[in-house]
Amino acid sequence: MTNAPAKRGTPIGGPGDFLQMLGAPGLKERIMFTAAMIAIYRMGVHIPLPGVMPEAMSHHPELAQNLLGMIDLFTGGALGKLSIFSMGIGPYITASIIMQLMTVVIPKLEDLQKNSGEQGRRELAKYTRLLAVILAAFQSFMLSKLLASISGDYPVVNPHLAGPIFYILATVILTASAIFIMWLGEIITERGIGNGASLLIFLGIASRLPSMINQTSQAVTEGQAPIWGVAVLTATFLTLIALVVCLQQGVRKIMVLGARRQSNKTTATPDDYLYLPVNPSGVMAIIFASSLLMFPQTIMQFLQHNPNNPMEGLHKLLLNIPGFASLSEQPWAQQTWKVAESEFYRLFQYNTWEHSLVYFMLILFFAFFYASIVLPTRDMAENLRRSGRAIQGVKPGRPTSDFLEATLNRLIFIGASAIALVAIVPIHVEQATGVVTLQGLGSTSLIILVGVAIDTQRQIMTHALSARYQARGLFQNKK
Repeated sequence: MTNAPAKRGTPIGGPGDFLQMLGAPGLKERIMFTAAMIAIYRMGVHIPLPGVMPEAMSHHPELAQNLLGMIDLFTGGALGKLSIFSMGIGPYITASIIMQLMTVVIPKLEDLQKNSGEQGRRELAKYTRLLAVILAAFQSFMLSKLLASISGDYPVVNPHLAGPIFYILATVILTASAIFIMWLGEIITERGIGNGASLLIFLGIASRLPSMINQTSQAVTEGQAPIWGVAVLTATFLTLIALVVCLQQGVRKIMVLGARRQSNKTTATPDDYLYLPVNPSGVMAIIFASSLLMFPQTIMQFLQHNPNNPMEGLHKLLLNIPGFASLSEQPWAQQTWKVAESEFYRLFQYNTWEHSLVYFMLILFFAFFYASIVLPTRDMAENLRRSGRAIQGVKPGRPTSDFLEATLNRLIFIGASAIALVAIVPIHVEQATGVVTLQGLGSTSLIILVGVAIDTQRQIMTHALSARYQARGLFQNKK
């Protein structure tokens, strides 16, 4: 495992190199466009949803726990402010996960992805957007019901608007805002710098860091958090950042012999290296696993009013099934349900070992799944064969495909296991140190921050290099 070497001509080094990189044609415009779209997104976070009383949220701290707290973190505080952007990019991310899973199950979708070229990708993107709209409408309606159900001395919804009027109003506004955020993410990807959806999540997490640092400082000053605990947690985060950078940059170099003969004439293609990344999924496996764990929690949280009992809403639904009510009165059935309820609850509590185990397995699954899409070993082997090139010591064709698949599987297992451990360790370090002011940040957010930053930096450098080579080619052609 080695770090990817810097390519010849890569603008790295001091401030002069960075300024030279920013001077690449079109790069500055892309960065300014991305900044403008981000500014629009941040303005929308502070626009309140009509009919709600945002100040009431401070009297309901239970809503900031677990699921809703994590969603609020990813949306940059939009949910905590009861903003029109409360849904964030979540519905689009969830729809993307579902569609990628469906391409494996449904042959038609798989054909669109692999054999239909650009037209097939556009068709898949259309289906993803449609599914994102459906999910956004469903989640918006369930959120409106949850907010309207909170009454007492500090209701969240204005009593004069509670009822069907608020449900319709909130669902339409939240769904339309989610569609707008989806459009923002896509247009940033197309005309700006970096992956738009990932950047919006990055922005939401980064915007909460100053307040978290301030809360931690106050907790230490007031004696609510031990200073040694903050030191241990900080050291853990710094160590994990270094590990994440190594994992994101690490590659496996494979010698590829240049073509010796093409079309009955000798060629002089030089030997080269094939670079297989240790963590090809980057930050996407983390985002997919987090979103998939959040989706069932969203449904459970919205179906019941007691956040400490996620199975209560399901139990109420089951009681409507004929025969279930009488069966549930049996002592053995009650005991079984109590055990299942306890385990199911612990499964979705992010600070339990049951949740950590499921989280670990999901990250592994999505790492392998994503790599199979972005790095198809059969296509790589076929491309090498057609170009007359071969991996040193490996026969072309099927042996090359098997070699690449075995090598890539080992790399993915190492990288995904390390990333999964990085995502889980800080959760339990927080418990051991008693520092709860960073609760909700966790290593998931840390990996997203580091991963998106590295991916964006790579795209900036790639665009700068591409512009430099194009300019050099035009100059040589003129000469």
